[in-house]
Amino acid sequence: MISPSAIDHTCLIVTSLTKTRQHFEMLFNFSFQPRQGDPNTWVVESTDVHFFISQVTDAPADFLRLQHISFRVATLEAVIAKLHSAGIGDYATGHVDFFAHNNYRWCEWRDPDGIRVECVELI
Repeated sequence: MISPSAIDHTCLIVTSLTKTRQHFEMLFNFSFQPRQGDPNTWVVESTDVHFFISQVTDAPADFLRLQHISFRVATLEAVIAKLHSAGIGDYATGHVDFFAHNNYRWCEWRDPDGIRVECVELI
């Protein structure tokens, strides 16, 4: 039996690397660099998180909206304050309490491609 300890990374499909980079840089302390050998994929990382974004310019909008990425944070209040300062007022909040472990409060919004971006604070 394989017993994973965490999800290591994922890859989001986006229509514009530049547009996605601008959105994430405005909100998070991520660095971006092209993935070696693949100019349509960038590595996104901070000291605690890493994932990929790959550009598919003709990706269907309904597919893009099905994607979801969630980041654990210390406090949602700081996230909401950052969203407000960035001019993002269209977000939702709530909580999840049905997991056996690691229930959380959440705040989510959509990036420029409609991808659901979420931050969670453990409760």
